[in-house]
Amino acid sequence: MDRSEQPGTCPSCGNPARITDEGRCYECGTVLVQSEPHSRRPRFLSLPPMRYPNPYVWLILVSALDVFLTILVLYEWKGHEVNPIAAAIIAHMGFPWTIVFKFALIVLVIIICEVVGRRNDRTGWKLAMVGIMLSAFPVAYTFALLFRAGPAPID
Repeated sequence: MDRSEQPGTCPSCGNPARITDEGRCYECGTVLVQSEPHSRRPRFLSLPPMRYPNPYVWLILVSALDVFLTILVLYEWKGHEVNPIAAAIIAHMGFPWTIVFKFALIVLVIIICEVVGRRNDRTGWKLAMVGIMLSAFPVAYTFALLFRAGPAPID
């Protein structure tokens, strides 16, 4: 067996492997041990994977239900939009821009959850859950109103 292949020796220089604090051989400086990063928290402008993908899927689903129910209320039940901001967008720019507005809010919520989650993971998760609950409230309320109203009126 070669001297460098013996256990406890540096593979580059063959000397007994004395390891520095950085995980390098004292004699030649070869990296022997891969050190763990000091912090697992990503930097502010880095692009790690999304932190809470499952809550985001639920957030998008609930928002899509909100858009679908808004279409039903406005065009089938001849109702009106209760949200004053969305009502103003519908009045001035049309319903397609309301869809853009609603999904822009979802993107904003996701960005806020990601930024806050980089500082405090638990708080970011809670914000995502609050976003789902706030988005689900109009959906549940609309379902209750539609159930109470009965079938759509016939023209």
